[in-house]
This record gives sequence, structure tokens and C-alpha cells, in this order.
Amino acid sequence: MLVVLGLAAAACTTTAAPPGAGAPPVLGQHPGTPEVVGQPAPAGTGQLDAVSCAGARHCWAVGTPGTTTSAPDSAPSSAPSSPTTSTSTAPSSTTVIDATVDGGQTWVTQPLGLAPAPALTGISCPTIRRCMAVGLNGSASDGIVLTTSDGGAAWEAVAVPAGATVITSVACPSASNCTVIATDGTTFWSAQTVDFGRQWQRAGSLPAGVQDAGSLTCVTGGSCLVTGFTATTAGHGQGAIVISADDGTTWAAAAVPAKTGLLQSVVCATVTSCVAAGTTSTTVSAIVPARGELLMSQDGGQTWTLSTAKLSIDDVFAVACPSPRICAMVGTTWVGDPAIGTGGVAQSRNSGESFRALTTEYTPLPLTALDCPSTRACIGVGGNTLAQIALTAIKPAAATLSGGAQRSRPRRRD
Repeated sequence: MLVVLGLAAAACTTTAAPPGAGAPPVLGQHPGTPEVVGQPAPAGTGQLDAVSCAGARHCWAVGTPGTTTSAPDSAPSSAPSSPTTSTSTAPSSTTVIDATVDGGQTWVTQPLGLAPAPALTGISCPTIRRCMAVGLNGSASDGIVLTTSDGGAAWEAVAVPAGATVITSVACPSASNCTVIATDGTTFWSAQTVDFGRQWQRAGSLPAGVQDAGSLTCVTGGSCLVTGFTATTAGHGQGAIVISADDGTTWAAAAVPAKTGLLQSVVCATVTSCVAAGTTSTTVSAIVPARGELLMSQDGGQTWTLSTAKLSIDDVFAVACPSPRICAMVGTTWVGDPAIGTGGVAQSRNSGESFRALTTEYTPLPLTALDCPSTRACIGVGGNTLAQIALTAIKPAAATLSGGAQRSRPRRRD
């Protein structure tokens, strides 16, 4: 099994228990009015690993099935360092797709009718009716591609790129064109479709030695970027980013600072300005409590520098920038000794120069995926938790001498 699947599973192998009236605060929860409000996923949902939104109201979250254990029991906020944990198990789950049409206030399951259920690792929804989800089929023998053309009322298994034993991620810049990252077990490569998965054309291979190629982003008019790592010593690796300037036909390694930790996500707010995030940990075989790490690029992802910004949360699993100035990230906030991972969210209003932790309510598990359909709202997922994230808008600049006022630049969708 690829590390891209194992790392997410290791981070979120528990099932979050729903909050109840009069219950003590959830471990890691902030006091005050929350900017991030989580809720348990619909009953039967397994572990959610990816999310995509087609506009501010329509979003889909996908993940993997399986037996899960309950989240850490709630602990009073005055004693976060000595929580107790539950070892009870929940029934095997079969739901791997949840959807919302009201911006994340309510979610419903979207059954696939596939047994056993597949493990989905990526999804891209270019319109409110069309989505493509990818991953590993239920028998763990081959990759899988699922599409819907009616908003998820029905999902169809379509053609799989020849030789793909696992498909790790997908990006659909239009209603017909999609690019995926796949592997045959030895090499990662990209494949493209121009008819929404009916036929696939294998494209270029990623550079030799790149492992765990997961997060894919493609910028309209710009490059495609993928994060991964290269092995250094036994059980350890250095973060890597690969880039294609020709829609995946050829791939090259980007210049990443030496000793970079594992990278989990990359995004570009413009064709030149990009952000990659992950952790200072270099351990590839397990989750090790560490700090978040941020890389910045101003040349479309060809060269990267290590940011000195304080990230306000620990290990980062996903980053999104709905505008050139506003970015958000989700990941882990480590609490207690021994450390227990809870969900953390942070926002930047100055193009990633600094981040502020957002107050949370019911994010008992690390958040591992994020999409921001607007500069005011994002959806984060992790474990069996779905979280609405309210972003703070940029304050209007002072009026100029001519009486004009500056506006924040319009967002562009990746």
C-alpha cells in the first residue's frame, strides 16, 4: 500500500463522537465564538481524505471505508495533558462519498452500489453536476475512476488508465478535461482525458525516485504541480515537488531547499505565486508529532524557498489560496503528553507572510483535506469530521487622495 494512503490513515484512524448537550469540551477545542465548526459525517461514513467544491454551496467529500475506533474522550479544557481514550470499535463503514448543497451546513451520503466499497483518495468537481473521484477499487487490485453528471445522484465507474494500480489524485480544469496521477507500483505518471474518463492517454512519468506522489494542482494558463518525497535513509525522506509546464507531457523536479520535511499539499493562487505545505518531520512510515512547514514560490513552482512564517498549527496536511492574499491551511494541533492530534486551522491575509490560528468547535481529529470555494469560506475534512471554515475578509484599504478605494483581487479557481 502506498504511503499516500497509509499516512492519512495513520493520522485519522478514529471515528469522532458527536457533541452532545452539556458535554465537556472536545479535546483541543478553543473557547469563544468558533470560526471553524465541525460535525460528524453522516452515519456509515468511513474516513474522509479529499474534498472538492463547485461553488460556495456544492461540495463533495470522499474517503475510505473500514472499521474505525472512537475518538479520544472529551476532556475538560483545564486538563488537556491527561485525556483518556476509548478503544471501542464501530461497525465497518461502506459510505465513501458525502455531499452538501448548502455550503456544509448539512451533508448526505451518496451510495455507490459497489461491494466492497472502493478507497477514494481524490476528487475534482468542475461544475455543480460533474465530479470525478479516483482511488483504489474495493478488492485493492486496481485503480478506480468514478464520475457523476447529475451532482452525485448516480456515480458510474468509467475507464481506468491502462496499468494504473492506484490513482492518487485528480484535477479537472473543465467539464471534460481531467488529469490524474497514477502508479503501476514502481513509477508514478500522469494520464489525461478529454471526454471525462471515457478514454485516457498516458502522459509523462514523474522523475525517478519520487514516491508518494499525491497532491496535484493545475493552474489555468500555468503549470501542474505534484508533491511527494525522495528517500534519504531507511524510513525517512525529503519533501519533493515536481512540475510540468506542458499539461503533464513531461515532468521535472523543482528546486526544493535541502532537508525539507514531508510535503502534503501544493496550490497556486496565480500562474506565478504558489505555496506548498507539510511537516518538518521526515519519517515516512508513521505520524510523528512535528511542526508545520511552508514553502513559497514566485516563479510558478520551479524554485522554492523556506518560509519563516509562524504557521500557528502543527503538521499541515492541506493548503488553499482562494485569492492572491488569502490562504488557509488545515492539519494537526498536538495536545497533551503523550501528544494527541486534534484538528487545526489557520488563515493568512497577507499572501502567506503570517498565519493566525482560527478558533474551532468540534474538530477532535486532524483535518487532512481542504477546499476554499470563496475568500470567505472553506470546507475541511478529516477522519469522519466535516468542518465549515469562516475566513476573515481583507479590510478595505484607506481611500486614496482621488477618492478611490482599493479592492481585493478576484479569486481564481485552480
